[in-house]
Amino acid sequence: MERKAMNTVKSRGFTLVEMAIVLVIIGIILAGVMKGRDIVRGSQVKQFSQQFAQKWATVAQTYYDKTGQLLLDGTANGAGSGTPDGIINGGLAQQIGLADGVEDVLESVGITPCTLIKSKLTGAVALITGATHVVGSHCEDGSSNQLVNIVQTTVEGEYAGTRVVQAELKTLTLSLGGQTLRRNCVIIYNVPTDVAQGLDTAIDGKADGASGSCIGLEGPYDVDSPTAYTTLDAATAAAATAWGAASSTTLPCQTVGIILDY
Repeated sequence: MERKAMNTVKSRGFTLVEMAIVLVIIGIILAGVMKGRDIVRGSQVKQFSQQFAQKWATVAQTYYDKTGQLLLDGTANGAGSGTPDGIINGGLAQQIGLADGVEDVLESVGITPCTLIKSKLTGAVALITGATHVVGSHCEDGSSNQLVNIVQTTVEGEYAGTRVVQAELKTLTLSLGGQTLRRNCVIIYNVPTDVAQGLDTAIDGKADGASGSCIGLEGPYDVDSPTAYTTLDAATAAAATAWGAASSTTLPCQTVGIILDY
């Protein structure tokens, strides 16, 4: 009887070496993804810092250098009422866009906020129900004549998602480093905690919130529920506060202060 030869294929699983190689490759891919994510987030924080947060500080400082007066200090400086007394009265949101308001005052000395301040918003957004800290669109974008709101913008946080943030200029009675002094500040509301920490690192080189020129105010609060907007002024003492942990289980938004050292 003639036997028919049959070819058989021996089946086998992965060896330990092959499994190790696969795991290494997966690890490299994940590390690359995480690194790319960190680079993107770092770029977003840098853009927010340079084009919005620190830009308002630059505008206020430039106005003081040109005029010797504080922006938003008395009628002549865009505050809407009163005479200069060395205190920034706030109300930046209400003054932008009004006749003889901050925008006109800045442009009268060669500062163009509509060009300098970058925003991703074309309209005003109320951060809390009934809030008066809102300004309408007023700056043309230069292409389609679409109006842009430069007092507010959006920024994305890792846990808070995309938030609307808003800038204001005020003089605060501020406790910092064991001293209580009146300090002129740019105040930015509703900033995601991780973005606040990144902004602090960019300005001060470390993210503690309680020292340096970039500080925490009011402490962390829940998304869309800041409660102390109107208490931040020269008449009410405020203290620099640490940022706390940025996570999905804590209150993920902060009020940021950038001290203006004239």
